[in-house]
Amino acid sequence: MNNILVVGSINMDIVARVEHIPQIGETVIAREVKYFYGGKGANQAVSIAKLKGNVIMIGRVGNDGYGKDIIENLKRHNVKIDGIEVDNQKETGTAFIYVSDKGENNIVVNQGANKNLDVEQIKRHVSLFENVKFCILQLEIPIETIKYVVEICNKRNIKIILNPAPARVIPDEILNKIYILTPNKTELSILTNRTIKTHEDIENASDILIDKGVENVITTLGDEGCYLKNRVESFYFPAVKVKTVDTTGAGDSFNGALSVALCDGINIKKAVEFATYVSALTVTKEGAQSSFPDKMEVNKFINVRRKYDEKNKIVE
Repeated sequence: MNNILVVGSINMDIVARVEHIPQIGETVIAREVKYFYGGKGANQAVSIAKLKGNVIMIGRVGNDGYGKDIIENLKRHNVKIDGIEVDNQKETGTAFIYVSDKGENNIVVNQGANKNLDVEQIKRHVSLFENVKFCILQLEIPIETIKYVVEICNKRNIKIILNPAPARVIPDEILNKIYILTPNKTELSILTNRTIKTHEDIENASDILIDKGVENVITTLGDEGCYLKNRVESFYFPAVKVKTVDTTGAGDSFNGALSVALCDGINIKKAVEFATYVSALTVTKEGAQSSFPDKMEVNKFINVRRKYDEKNKIVE
């Protein structure tokens, strides 16, 4: 059986609905505040599980109410939690999220227990790398841990999908072992120290990362779609147009869907197309994990949209 391993963060998301994202020094009144299960690692694991992927997670929570609730939620979604440990020193990670009426968001993360997901924890769970085909990583855990996981995967021929968020500079010794890197425009700019405004800028920045050894760069562009670049080809994928309610978790659902499709043997272009539909469905609902579609919902959505496009002679 081909497993997908997610090594990453686990948070409780505290989401405030606001009319607009506040400027520096501005105070705004929240219409409501809600709590959602989150963390980029946990989000991606749940997205994979809802799409019928066989997913295992290595992560860390605090010994508190949030941590207990999150573990139960992961179990309900059929995420294998063998690699999740409870930290008695640090609280469960939290993310404070503003969501505007336009569906835009910004996020502040308190790492909490995620900061203690160290190399020693990976060593304790190294058996979980058996029968793994893809490993997904993000940057909400220590870079030393990411480096160690990358080395294990490289030795075992496990393909790595790295979602470089939150944005930071990544050492070349990590980049040259990455199968797919999935930055957004801001992250692409920070990774390459380039201003990103045009599609030409995206292509040139992607080339820089490919020259460093990344096999595929997929830049997510929000409501503009995404752009795939490797040494053989480049391809632009338009976004699937929907009414946006909340963009929280869209990137996580994209990464989860991408790994599921690739693990099923689908080629990378078709996998990106599938992930684009999944992320489009995600933004039509509130929250992160609560907005992720299951496989039946995605397949129905794809069929309906394709029939509509054929009827109206829209070429994808």
